Amino acid sequence: MNLLLEIVFENGLLLDAFGIIGLGLLGLAAVKLTRRYQSWGGTMMAFGAVSLLVARLYFLLSPHFVNSDFLAAIGPVGISLTYALPPLLLTFGLAGIVWGLWGHERWLNQETR
Repeated sequence: MNLLLEIVFENGLLLDAFGIIGLGLLGLAAVKLTRRYQSWGGTMMAFGAVSLLVARLYFLLSPHFVNSDFLAAIGPVGISLTYALPPLLLTFGLAGIVWGLWGHERWLNQETR
């Protein structure tokens, strides 16, 4: 098999790239909603998209810089944050997107009445 295809399929580079591009586009669309319609739901969606994007980038980059020397340097509190922060970012990111969609839809319904 071609080396490039092996890298894309075995390491998931293509799926990671599409995920990051999709989250970036979602964040830009949410910012556009916020600026055009002054909707707080757009702000929440942008917050959620950025949280998911940061968590995804952490998962992609952490194997390259988190090693035993790094963990020894940051201490026990840093190690706890290293394990707790990505799931929290994913949880708050998803909650922000869902809450933002709900809030924007509710805001649109109030505007049409």
